[in-house]
Amino acid sequence: MTLDPSTIERCLEVLGSLVRGLPELSAEFEGSVETFFQGARPGAAGDPRETLLAGRRHLEWFLLEHHSATLRGSVAEKLGPSYREAVSARLADEEDAEQQIEALGAALESLLKSHTGVFEAESTGAEEAVWARDLGGFGTYALMTQGLEGRLRHGDLLVGRLYPAGDGGNVASPTIAIVRSPEIGAALKRDLARVREQGAVNVLRIGQRDLEAMFFAEGAAHETPRPAPGREDPKAAPALSENPEQDAVQVLLAAGLSDVLAREALGVLARTPRDPARLVHGLDDPMAEVMETLAFESNVDLSEARSALIRAWDLIGPSVAPATPGAGRPGAAKSDRGAVSGASTDLDPEPDRTEAVEAFARGRERGEDAASLLQKLEEDLGIAGDGPGEEDSEAPAPDFPGVVGAMVDEMRWELQATRGDFDAASLDPLQHLAAFARPIGIFEELKGRDLFQFTTFWLQETGALTSDAEALALVAALREFCEWALDAHEVDLGSEFLDALDGLETSLPRVRRANDALGLAQGTPSGARSSMGEGDPEGEGYTVLSIDEAQPKAFETSGDRVTPRGGGEPITIILPEVLREHLEPGDLLRANISLEGAATVFRCYPPEARSLMGD
Repeated sequence: MTLDPSTIERCLEVLGSLVRGLPELSAEFEGSVETFFQGARPGAAGDPRETLLAGRRHLEWFLLEHHSATLRGSVAEKLGPSYREAVSARLADEEDAEQQIEALGAALESLLKSHTGVFEAESTGAEEAVWARDLGGFGTYALMTQGLEGRLRHGDLLVGRLYPAGDGGNVASPTIAIVRSPEIGAALKRDLARVREQGAVNVLRIGQRDLEAMFFAEGAAHETPRPAPGREDPKAAPALSENPEQDAVQVLLAAGLSDVLAREALGVLARTPRDPARLVHGLDDPMAEVMETLAFESNVDLSEARSALIRAWDLIGPSVAPATPGAGRPGAAKSDRGAVSGASTDLDPEPDRTEAVEAFARGRERGEDAASLLQKLEEDLGIAGDGPGEEDSEAPAPDFPGVVGAMVDEMRWELQATRGDFDAASLDPLQHLAAFARPIGIFEELKGRDLFQFTTFWLQETGALTSDAEALALVAALREFCEWALDAHEVDLGSEFLDALDGLETSLPRVRRANDALGLAQGTPSGARSSMGEGDPEGEGYTVLSIDEAQPKAFETSGDRVTPRGGGEPITIILPEVLREHLEPGDLLRANISLEGAATVFRCYPPEARSLMGD
């Protein structure tokens, strides 16, 4: 099934209505605005469209990356059963109910498998798709150009979220930004290369909250997609008359609403004046009811409809000013974080975060008390409570790189203290997780998807595991870590990853041996850095279908079978003999295949990696 972007929009609207229906979760969502925007006002805040895009980015983050204290986990994952029930109930009487329910179910899966990053457009033109290379990882994605037609140039950076849409294609969130600046692109690549060099990390995760601070805060230079040529732009409304209500109706008609729906929507919006300082419309205000109706009872473009509704809302009545100027919204306090440069001001100096974190790390190495070190770190970063034992429950969690490693040490000390026979050395393999997760600054932002990426890709790319025993010990330590994170910190890393650990007990040592054999055959010692270094070929992704036991020298009559990542017809190839005893059907390869069918394999990955790829 190939997903239409409008179906993903409908999915988000339904999830938003479920959030609104749970008072505690709705309050948590409203309270997370300051955390997401980190005190900074999004760029072009006076533009209602930019305000809507900022609110949409916040919603995506809340649903997909935020750890909910109310639901004890990822909001979208936890709301999954309620979402499916709501969709089935609302569509039960539709003629094509089965098809719509299936499509909306696929849209939820797409949301859960979506990811953020900075992607470089590698080809442009009139194609229906362009290639977009993830600068934080090594993946290259087929990006459908719907909504981006004629707007991309080779080398442009796309900043934001991609949704897998089936058949190997991806669609961009309507909030994605286009950055057309060679200077910014070059600086970003230098920074990423420096992080990789210092941390031996190839795959870098850049979350939506980080992207917001880097690219979308006030003053950031970027261009957000507008409706494609030939599509009606609701901002370009008809000329105004002396009848504001009729003008508002015309705005909604231009966005695709029927006359009946347009007038009903205006009746709902007229109940309450619009607050222009509000970044999130459509959660617990009149527009929520309208958007939910449009999601189920119309085929209009929901993102355009949302913009049109804002304009119509302004036309039918005066906006209401905030009760307290600057209160309860991003931008109320002056931010000391620049949009791209991160420069601070003398009026609001930023603490020396690097020195504070390094001091914390030195204390951990000396074995000092974890609680005391964390308290000192909070003081150094300027986020300590008002007094001993006091905590500000509304304040954002401390954000400092290396927090996952700190949590591993905390777990080690805690289990040593509470379990008399606990073997602290059993957690040593988690040093690899600490290295991988070094860029993560808030423990709650560690997700099950990160652990999939760590176990199935990062370990293979870095050659971190040096023995089967270490691989098995790591699997056991990860199981312990996931259970401890939930019990001690209410950080739910997902049952899907815990289930995958059963398979990784077998596949991780086996694939480690395959990569070890591959490295020895190529003259690379075991545990060497990734072959993805500068100048090395990246290869393409393939899934192993079968391995010919006859070990063919040519494939006129037989051979090994693989299928390209993202779909396509199976290909008959000849695998290197050093891999035959280690690989199994379902394993993934990064390889180049010659015209004669000979496979040059750069790296092997366990079958559990497919959970990241939508296969």
